[in-house]
Formats: sequence, structure tokens, C-alpha cells
Amino acid sequence: MIAKPTTTAVTLIVTLTLATLTGCQNMPKQTGNIGNTATQTQETQAKTETQILWVADKRAECTGVAPMQCLMVQQTTANSQQPNANNWQYFYQDINGFNWRQGKVNKIKVKVTHLDPKQVPADGSSVSYQLLEVLR
Repeated sequence: MIAKPTTTAVTLIVTLTLATLTGCQNMPKQTGNIGNTATQTQETQAKTETQILWVADKRAECTGVAPMQCLMVQQTTANSQQPNANNWQYFYQDINGFNWRQGKVNKIKVKVTHLDPKQVPADGSSVSYQLLEVLR
């Protein structure tokens, strides 16, 4: 035999349920990293860094979306006097503000910006490079 709940028990259950629902409605909505607004703000902002690159005096055939001529670069330090002859890497994009010339090795300082992937076109790069200074 199942006992019927008393009026007091039903009233208590209804009151607790309503209190819980009312409390949930007054809570602010949180998404992503709960309680970590600094991280959420940083994720929407572009992150930047500075790099020093050697840029080779000739381009090399490479294949990105299609066959193309890539710059050859290597990351270095400010006090490096010359590039390592065997350490060149393909560089598949442009460096804004840098005018490459065949036959001239350059040492340059660039600002590297890591863009929010949500704001990058499907065929675009999530990293952009801006010339800050030609060091050599």
C-alpha cells in the first residue's frame, strides 16, 4: 500500500522547487571557461609577438594552395651576424611592408599577429606578419 503525501509535504516540495527555479533564473549566464573572464577576453583579441628573421636572397618553388615561389626564411636572434646556410624554411605568405629583392639577404624584425581563428576566412592564414625594421 502506498501512502498519500500530506498537504504539508506537498507544500514543502512545491516551495523548494519554486525557490530552486527562481534562484536559477536570477543567476547570470556563463559560457566557456566558467569564472575565467580574463581568458575569454584574451581569446577574442589577437596575440602578438616580435621575431627576427633572415630572408634569403632567392625564392624557392613550393606548393601552397597552388604552385608558387616562396620566400626562404629562418628565425634568428638580434645578435646573429649571418644566417645558417642549411637552415632555410619555406615562407608561404607575404610580410606586410617588406619589399623583397633578389640577390639581397635581409635581416628583419617583424610583428607576428596570431588572429582569432573565428575571424579568419576559410582560405586565409591565422598569422600575419608586419615589417617593423630592416636590421641588415
